Amino acid sequence: MIQIVMAGALLLLAIARVPAMTRNGKDTVFYAAVFEAGAMVLIDPDVYTTTDALLGGVNLIKLINSILMVLGLWFLRAAVLNAISPDNGKRNVWARRLPLLATVALQLLFFFLTGLLPSTPTWGQYHNHLTAALFSMMVIAFVGWSCGEIAWACIRFIPKMRKAFKVGFSMVGLGCLISVYTAAFMADEVIRSTGFFPFLGSRTFATQPFAVYELFAIVLVGVGLTIPAVAGRAARKKHRSRIQRMIENVQPIRDRVLKNARMDRLLETDANASEQDRLHRMIVEIWDAELAAGKGATVLTEQERSYLLSLETDLDLERSS
Repeated sequence: MIQIVMAGALLLLAIARVPAMTRNGKDTVFYAAVFEAGAMVLIDPDVYTTTDALLGGVNLIKLINSILMVLGLWFLRAAVLNAISPDNGKRNVWARRLPLLATVALQLLFFFLTGLLPSTPTWGQYHNHLTAALFSMMVIAFVGWSCGEIAWACIRFIPKMRKAFKVGFSMVGLGCLISVYTAAFMADEVIRSTGFFPFLGSRTFATQPFAVYELFAIVLVGVGLTIPAVAGRAARKKHRSRIQRMIENVQPIRDRVLKNARMDRLLETDANASEQDRLHRMIVEIWDAELAAGKGATVLTEQERSYLLSLETDLDLERSS
């Protein structure tokens, strides 16, 4: 049941990212949440046994579940690193994808080398097969590596962030540290359950509440990623309102100074231009009209001139002639 709760938390994160997905046409956090939610649903014991029976009862759902988990973590890692690490996008694209491709390829290899074994709610009982243990270790190693890299990036860049981002990515980093801790203990469980190292003693997965750790980590990461997104939407809304007020103030000035201007002195209108670009175009046209008035003449009052100069400074616009 706890896996369904985790899937629900991840779907809430996906829903929170729908505006970004709609605005940009893609969103790696959305992809991460959807893939991880799928993995959490399939790992629920009741869902697992029911769906795997439909595929022949040979643990194919375990393979699908593990690949979904790896893909979800890959997109989460990409989302966080692209957001906070300026060097991430500079690396060769195939070099960046190599860990993902290697992990998925080795998952497939070890799964089919283990053989199509009868379906059971817990894959861990097959860890006496070396290839089955290696299959699990590949997933665990990928979880530890990806979450560890995210946590390290958060630790490095959090001090440079603004308040909302600092709070959000602190939660993301803490959630990933918990995932690294969980992965280390899961690796220990796999090694002990193989029986290949009897001197370590034996232990079962039931002795550690891994699902509770994972749920806590998912909640921290989900809330942490939502905080900057909400803050960003609020900041964008505030910025749009501010630009709109500036346009309302500049429009009467432009209409007056360009009242008798020839068409060749007006910039071509771009229907797809942003409001800030539209404002910039209006200011440029006003300065052009001022220059056309000739030396010693002016079409602007001192108050209007001061206001336009303050806008240029405020928006970091470059004057054109």
